[in-house]
Amino acid sequence: MLILYGIVGLVIGSFLNVVIDRVPARASLWTPPSHCPQCERRLSPVELVPVVSYLALRGRCRTCGVRIPARTLWVELATGALYAFLWWTFGPSLRLLLSTVYLSILLVILVIDLEHKLVPNVIVLPATLLALLAIPLQLFITPPIFANYGFLALFARGSNGLSLPVLSMISQLIGGVVAFGIFFVVWLISPKGMGAGDVKLAGFVGLVTAFPGALAAVFGSFILGGIAAILLLASGKAGRKTAIPFAPFLVIAAFFVMLYGDPLLHWYLGRWLSF
Repeated sequence: MLILYGIVGLVIGSFLNVVIDRVPARASLWTPPSHCPQCERRLSPVELVPVVSYLALRGRCRTCGVRIPARTLWVELATGALYAFLWWTFGPSLRLLLSTVYLSILLVILVIDLEHKLVPNVIVLPATLLALLAIPLQLFITPPIFANYGFLALFARGSNGLSLPVLSMISQLIGGVVAFGIFFVVWLISPKGMGAGDVKLAGFVGLVTAFPGALAAVFGSFILGGIAAILLLASGKAGRKTAIPFAPFLVIAAFFVMLYGDPLLHWYLGRWLSF
C-alpha cells in the first residue's frame, strides 16, 4: 500500500505540474488537453505517464525537440516520495487524507512562488476556506490532532472541561489568527519586504498547524529564510535589494510541523516540566 500510494503521488504530481504551469498564466486547468507549448501537439497517453515518459523522451518533446522543464520530473518524484512518506507516517486514516490534500496545495504554492514570486489568490483563498471547513473533522480523528498543545490542554481537564476534539478545533482557529496576525504586522511595517500573498498563506498554514504549532511554523520560516538570505549574500547570488520568495520557507516549516509538531512539543514540554 505504501508503494501504491507513492504511485498515486506520481500521478497527482503530474496534475500538479499542470496547475503550476497554468495558474500563473490564468489558463484553464481542463482545456486544452496537455500539449507541447512549442508545437502545440497534443500529448499521447504514453507521454503522460509520470517520470517514465520524461526519462524515455530524455526531457524533450518527441516532435519538435523543445526541452521539457526538469521541474516536471522533480515535482512528480517529490510528490510520489512525499505521498509514500505520509502513508508510512499516518497509515490509512482521515489524518492521512487531510495531510495529503494540504501537502499538495503547499507544494504547488512553493513551486509557483519559486518560479514567479507569486502566491496566487486562486489557490490560497480556496485552500484557506477548505481548511476552515475541515476543522470539524477533528471530531472524527483518533487521536485528535493538536489535542494537547500547550496551555490549551488545561481546558480539557475536569468534568466540565472541553473535550480533546473541541480543543483541537479551537487550537486550529487560534493558529490561523495568530499566524495571519504576525505576518500582517510584518507586512504593515515593511510592505516591500513581505508580500500580501505570504500573509494569506500564513493564515492557511496557521489553520493546518494549529496553535502553538503555528508559532513554530512562522518562526521556523523566518529562521530558514534568514539562513538562505545569508548564504545567497555570501555567495554573491543575491544582493541586499534582491527579492527572495518567502513562501518556500513557510511551506517547508509548515510541513515539518504538520508531521512532527505534536511529538516535538510533548518532548519539549516534558523536558521543561521536568525542571
